Amino acid sequence: MKRMTHLGLRDYAGWQCDSCTRLISNVRDGWVEWLASEDGTGATIVNGLRLVHRESCRYDARMVFRERQSVVEGLCLERFIGPDGLILLLSLLAQGELPTVELIELAQRVQVPGYELARNLVGEENLPHLLRPSLGHGCYLQSEITELLMKTMKHREAA
Repeated sequence: MKRMTHLGLRDYAGWQCDSCTRLISNVRDGWVEWLASEDGTGATIVNGLRLVHRESCRYDARMVFRERQSVVEGLCLERFIGPDGLILLLSLLAQGELPTVELIELAQRVQVPGYELARNLVGEENLPHLLRPSLGHGCYLQSEITELLMKTMKHREAA
């Protein structure tokens, strides 16, 4: 634990805001949102899933409606945490309206211990290059996340 304090890993504890990229360090400060609209046949189109600061980084509902003819929907981050949060995520996945890849990424970020920390430390775009998941599809086992975190800490100690 001293190593984490020494390395400043506490600065990475939380979730990276998908809008401003600053850290959301308290679950109460987070918001999960997405855009919903209809296509020409009346079928629902949902996109733009993101995790943001609740007070400062949310979509501008008026602008989104004016420019994209979409409405902003969302829930507080607290709703996605823990067992009930996992069930909520699975129900959204089962509905099939939200993009599957984005929803799986969100599930990992809020449900898998260490995933967001690893993602924040190495960068979202670098994670798949530094850590190849044995299960594929960007789904990381705890042992893989732990290995990456240990390598990152050793690299930081050496620097």
